[in-house]
Amino acid sequence: MNSPTVPLAASGATTVALAAEPPAALRRTPHGGFGRELAGALTVGLSVLAIVVLVFQILAWIRDVPGPGAAMVGGHLGAAVLAVLVQRVADRATGWLAAVAAVAVVVITGTTMWLLWWA
Repeated sequence: MNSPTVPLAASGATTVALAAEPPAALRRTPHGGFGRELAGALTVGLSVLAIVVLVFQILAWIRDVPGPGAAMVGGHLGAAVLAVLVQRVADRATGWLAAVAAVAVVVITGTTMWLLWWA
């Protein structure tokens, strides 16, 4: 039975065999591991927290009530941007540079939480 979406090969058509593995340029090598994934999760969390703090500040302005404040909003946005930039280095680098960048994301997140929430 013929399928209406897949045309039948015409006479004289050439058959091409596909390689079993993709070329080396398309192959993704597993790099990363738990440390880089943890740093990525912390970066996403810090970015979401920055957006939440910004939204609360905007709502406070609209309702004319005190909000988190400029220092809190600026600190969270700055930390989130810095964490994203450092995480990009961690994702693209290999070896010790990737490890240092992943640790830097953890330090940025911890410092942000300490200074803006717990201290």
